[in-house]
Order: sequence, then C-alpha cells, then structure tokens
Amino acid sequence: MKIKIKLFGNCKDIFRSSVLQINFTKNAKVKNIRNKLIEIIEEKYSGNKAYKDLVKKSAFCSERDEIVNDSYVLNKDKMISIIPPIGGG
Repeated sequence: MKIKIKLFGNCKDIFRSSVLQINFTKNAKVKNIRNKLIEIIEEKYSGNKAYKDLVKKSAFCSERDEIVNDSYVLNKDKMISIIPPIGGG
C-alpha cells in the first residue's frame, strides 16, 4: 500500500519535499513509518543524530487530524502527517 506522508517544519527541509510517498506492506504501523524515515535520513545524511532525533520526537497525525501513537495501524492507502516538536515560549 502507498502511504503519503505530509511533512511540516524542519521535516520538510530535511526531506526537501512537502509530501513523501512510500510503499509499505498492509497493516503498517506508525512505528514502521517512523523507522523508514530514520532509515532514509541515515542513507542521505549518514550519522546525523539531530535529524534522526527530530523524527523520533515528532508526533504523527491521522487524516482525521488526531494525534496517533506508534501502534496506530494504516490498513489502506492513506495520508498521515509528521509534526516535529515546536520550540517557543
């Protein structure tokens, strides 16, 4: 199945795109998406711990604009968003 990942903030800069499309097996979990993004970072920016940590700390949001955890299952072609942590005060 094809999962579209909408990127925001620094994630958009890291992947140089606003949307990624990645193929996964059926019933992929957010954890699988997170791991795949970290794998892509390792390939493109070998050893960049800051980029990998950003993905590890980011939240994921479903098509219904709900924050979902790593066990959330995507069982068909869907769009999911990655929301990096935001600093501020």
